[in-house]
Amino acid sequence: LTQICFKIVALNTDCSGLWMFRVEQMLQVTVSLTSGRGASLSIPLASTVGDLKTMVQESLGKPFLRLITADERKLKPSEFLEAAGLQDGAQLTAIVGEAKLAATRYAFALWCCGGDRVLTWGHSDFGGDSSAVQDQLKSVQQVQATCGAFAAILADGSVVTW
Repeated sequence: LTQICFKIVALNTDCSGLWMFRVEQMLQVTVSLTSGRGASLSIPLASTVGDLKTMVQESLGKPFLRLITADERKLKPSEFLEAAGLQDGAQLTAIVGEAKLAATRYAFALWCCGGDRVLTWGHSDFGGDSSAVQDQLKSVQQVQATCGAFAAILADGSVVTW
């Protein structure tokens, strides 16, 4: 027996006063932290992994998460749930990343080990603007700072500087 969940969303009325509705197929997902604490969530199938990640962050109160499938595949926030291969009843693990900070003389860089983003701010002449290299900052393992620049070491051993 397969159970499929749907959500009926009322959009609004048309000119004749009739209500218009949209039906969304819902996906039931269980997400657990490595500590065993978890949450069962219901999310529209048309959502992205990023939408699910936001729901998990709010539900579990943990800001820096990576979602991992049962077959140890890291989910990308930009992927749609269906394209990511998630099915109803999926079991995911949420890995909490510890935020780390590096500083130059007048700028800061915040990242999580293994993350795909580095948040920078401060004076642009001292590394406060990483927008030119942001698309290269994937699987960041470490960020080092000098007095005026940053260097990120990636999982593949390459280095990105700004």
